[in-house]
Amino acid sequence: MQGHVVAVYKSRGEAEQAYSEIVSAGVPAERVRLNSKDRAHTTADGGSIWDWLFGSGMPEDDRRSYDERMAGGGAVLSVLVDSPSIARLDEIEIILDKYHPLEMNDADARAAAAPGGSGTMSRSNADASGAAAPTNRAAQGEQVIPLPEEELKVGKRATERVQRIRTYVVEEPVQKNVRLRDERTVVEKRPATGSPQAMPGEREVEVREVHEEPVAQKTVKAGEELVVRKEATEHIDRVSDTVKKTKADVNTQKR
Repeated sequence: MQGHVVAVYKSRGEAEQAYSEIVSAGVPAERVRLNSKDRAHTTADGGSIWDWLFGSGMPEDDRRSYDERMAGGGAVLSVLVDSPSIARLDEIEIILDKYHPLEMNDADARAAAAPGGSGTMSRSNADASGAAAPTNRAAQGEQVIPLPEEELKVGKRATERVQRIRTYVVEEPVQKNVRLRDERTVVEKRPATGSPQAMPGEREVEVREVHEEPVAQKTVKAGEELVVRKEATEHIDRVSDTVKKTKADVNTQKR
């Protein structure tokens, strides 16, 4: 589904301003066409620009009225709107209406072309065969008001937490018992039990005693060990936030 939003302006300058703002708003330039008296009013295949916009069934009076606007210095600006961009239709029409287009469907359209005149724009919708028929919101009997709203989407990201393991040396007191052997020399007198062996004289006898004392030395042995591994678990976390939603109040007024 596609169609054209068409606006007729009294001067080419107004049309060019509308053209620039439409393109600046993000509408591709190839979807916007500006026609005036200094540009051909025919399509690539030689057909009339009005037939391309509104179909071959366009009334002759309307065709003549458009031609008069063009000959009098006016300009026609058309914007191609298809299904993906239909949501921007209101934005496009607001921009076109900002530069005071003429109302071509009004019975007093010729009077609107005079200095100081103003009006609105018309819209053409293409049917399945590609033909188009002039229409506007009043003819359709409906107006689409978008009610956009925000949606909360929750994702996840990975963060790192570093666990550092440091080994260090401490000293602690240790006690161990060891059995030691000591020798002691004992000298005592007693009566002789045998015959004398030698003449009396001087003599020196040396007796050695053996004493044991503790000796400590340190060696390294296998003690305990640390085993480092990672365990993964999952848990549910709740994210709370607010989202914006567009609502509408309908007030009925009697007139």
